[in-house]
Amino acid sequence: MHPPHRKLRHLTATAVPALVASLTLLCSAALPTSAASAYDLRVRAWGNNVNGQLGDGSAKTQRLTPISVVGLSGAEVNAVAAGGTATTGFALALLGNGTVEAWGRNDKGQLGNGAAGTTDEWSVPGLVAGLAGVDAVAAGGTHALALLKDGTVKAWGLNDKGQLGDGTTTNANLPVTVAGLDDVKAIAAGDSFSMALLRDGTVKTWGLNDKGQLGITPTPASSTAAVPAPTPASRATAVAVPGLTTVKGITAGASHALALLADGTVMSWGLNDKGQLGDDTTVNKPYPVPVLELRGVTALAAGAGHSLALLQDHTLRGWGNNANGQVGDGTTTQRNTSVPVPGLPGVTAVAAGGGHNLAVLSDGTVQAWGLNDKGQLGDGTTTQRNTPVLVLAKSGSVSMVAAPSSGNFSLAR
Repeated sequence: MHPPHRKLRHLTATAVPALVASLTLLCSAALPTSAASAYDLRVRAWGNNVNGQLGDGSAKTQRLTPISVVGLSGAEVNAVAAGGTATTGFALALLGNGTVEAWGRNDKGQLGNGAAGTTDEWSVPGLVAGLAGVDAVAAGGTHALALLKDGTVKAWGLNDKGQLGDGTTTNANLPVTVAGLDDVKAIAAGDSFSMALLRDGTVKTWGLNDKGQLGITPTPASSTAAVPAPTPASRATAVAVPGLTTVKGITAGASHALALLADGTVMSWGLNDKGQLGDDTTVNKPYPVPVLELRGVTALAAGAGHSLALLQDHTLRGWGNNANGQVGDGTTTQRNTSVPVPGLPGVTAVAAGGGHNLAVLSDGTVQAWGLNDKGQLGDGTTTQRNTPVLVLAKSGSVSMVAAPSSGNFSLAR
């Protein structure tokens, strides 16, 4: 029998608030007795909630400060992922038992529960059907990926550009196998494309390629040659990105991609209209190019038009679109090469949304900056912040954050 929160989403709107309250009390009773400990163990969400993507069972109420996701304690969650666009949103949670729960918008089957429809939305978590032994999850604009412990990858949701990688362009409201992939180490999902890092250090991509986000166009023989148009327009199966052999990390923005190399440098490709590739140009690149003046990188994050790098000394650098302060350097000046993000010592994890960012500090608190029109910064306002502000001062236990690369909500665990 499913636990109570699985049934909650089927109830009428008038019945939801009372049950959410009783469910919260029920869950809290099972947590440690101190209020602080109970709070620390929650999965939290804030920002836009138009599709129920905050998972709090509410009637799509926007949240300017963090609230708890119904039925998910942080103790049982190994990873969270946020997907969606500027007008839609959905979320994933990987549980300790290797299953995945999803909530939010489901018009294209991106929740993987066998349902789909133009008005289909789920405001509390429910199981993604038929998944077990999952090691990692990723959420794109309207599709999702799951990396299994055997090194294969499952995908579900919108597939109009082949982003599910099963050789078709047919949407799937249940997980399907990404064709020709095994020995995968990590996954990432952009708006309409997908990425896989293999254990041999190579990268494969599939889906939409209109901006060169697959990175598979041959590099010109000369540095002075014109940049070629990306080809093909899309791929429905995974193909290797040429020239990448020592990759140890990947991330996907809305329409651009980043790869962290073993030597701590970074390569980028795809859309570059706001300088998000960090190569000191605004020319799209359908093949990997070095991110300039960047060394000692340990992790990456990418949003709609900006990028972030976490360095070995636990500081951050940012570049790209800065119209909403998302680079975090105190200005709104576009940066075509990376600049330091001041005032953030001891960063341990980072996430990038459409126009905002989240950083976890070594004390377990969270800082945020950038666009805040939907409360996605979680500081109780809708005021844009050009430098980081404290979000989760109450908690000292956050270890991971997530935000959709084109969206406007946030998750923390």
